[in-house]
Order: sequence, then C-alpha cells, then structure tokens
Amino acid sequence: MNLFIKLFFLVVFTGGSIGVATASDTQTAYSQYNNLNSVSAIFNDQKVVSSLKSVLGSEYSDFSQNFDVFGEPHKTAKGGIFVEGWLKDLYLEQASAFVIQPDGKVYAAWMLPEDNKIHYVSNDLANNKMQEDIVSWAKRFDKEQSVTPAKNQKEMQSNSEKVFETEKFKIRITSLCPVGSECNDVSYEGVRKSDGAVVRLKGKAMKSDCGQASCPVLSYKFRNHDATYIINNVISNLTVVVNNKIVLSEDGKWKSDSE
Repeated sequence: MNLFIKLFFLVVFTGGSIGVATASDTQTAYSQYNNLNSVSAIFNDQKVVSSLKSVLGSEYSDFSQNFDVFGEPHKTAKGGIFVEGWLKDLYLEQASAFVIQPDGKVYAAWMLPEDNKIHYVSNDLANNKMQEDIVSWAKRFDKEQSVTPAKNQKEMQSNSEKVFETEKFKIRITSLCPVGSECNDVSYEGVRKSDGAVVRLKGKAMKSDCGQASCPVLSYKFRNHDATYIINNVISNLTVVVNNKIVLSEDGKWKSDSE
C-alpha cells in the first residue's frame, strides 16, 4: 500500500483529522497545572509563555516578575485555567493573574506598588469588559482599574514595519513574527533610487541582552550570496560587505512609511 493510499484511509477512517489539536486537547494540557504543586511549571510551557508575551508585549516583564509565590489555580467556566501569583510578602501590593482559554483568548492583570492600580489587557476583541475570573481576583485589592483595549491585528502589524532611507536607497524592514509575538526574523526590501532596482532578502534582528521580554534592536543583518547587508540601528548606517570588503557605507535615518 503506497503512502497516498495510507493517508487516504487515515483521513477517511479518523474523521479527517491528522494531528490537529482540539479544544479538549488544550483543556487536558492545562489540567496538569491545575494544582498548587504543579502550577509554577506553567511558565515552562512555551505555548503559554508565547501567548502571554503576544498579549502583554513590553509589559510582560512587569507582569511576570510578580509570580514569586503562586496561589491556588482553578479551571474556568470555559475550560481554561486561572493562575495568580504575587511577590513574597506583598500579597496585596504587587500581584498578577491571568486566564488562558482553550480558544486562545488570553486575559492578564497585574498591580505594582508605584502606580497603585490594576492594569488589564486581553486579546479578546469582542469583549471590552474584564474577564470574570480576573474580576473576582481584582476585588481583593479595591484599587482603580486601568483597562487597555485588546489590540487588533492591523494595529500590531503597523508597528512591525519600518523604513530606513539613505541617499541612494529606501529600505523597508518588516517583522516576520506571528502577529503580536516576539522573534528575530525580518525581511529586507531595498529600492535603489537611481533605477528602481529592488532587492528582497530575509535576515535577523540582532537585539541587546536587556533581560526583558522585548529588547532594543542593535542591528539588522541580511545575506545575499557573497554580500552581507547590515543596518546599524545605533548609528543609523547601512553597510554592504562583499567577500569581507566594505563596498558601501551610507548614513541614513528611520522614517514613517508615509514620508
């Protein structure tokens, strides 16, 4: 029996699903963290961490630092999980909580002593109210709430594209990360002003080691056969190196795409 026929029978007799994660699978995965002894391991789950980072962005560091001590987690009404934590001895002053649902909805809240209010973010575009499990958590503090509207894809994508312009080139740098998440993959589209010639490349953003979820980009690096294109973000310079020799070096500046 050849591979095609095997796949055909597998699809037909299993209802057409091959390796597709269901909501039930997700609920089962979350259930392993639903007790006080194992809940801290949820931050070793890369899917959970990526989901939180995609919603929190630059706020992830402030949010995650509060999980020094964990409270009792619980299952939500929709089959997700509620997790809370706080900084040791600061139960009512510096704390965080989040809910992740099987459908991918994420709700996160945190409080810091310096601003004395509860911050709240979510990727649930259809609901501008605080999620019910987070509401119950927030009542303990009796603090003002600061709700950040859920970010939509258009807003996130608009922040992932930058234009760098020198005397001879206009270059568009675009993030290749999934919407709202953090990664180092970027694309380069360079237009030579003299004749309109276009070069398209894929490369990496080289970031500083700042110890936070989102760190500043020091430079962008792209390879095209023997040529390496480097945009130095610190000194705003484009350098092209061919066979270890600098063949072009031009200063430039970052612009909005509309300029």
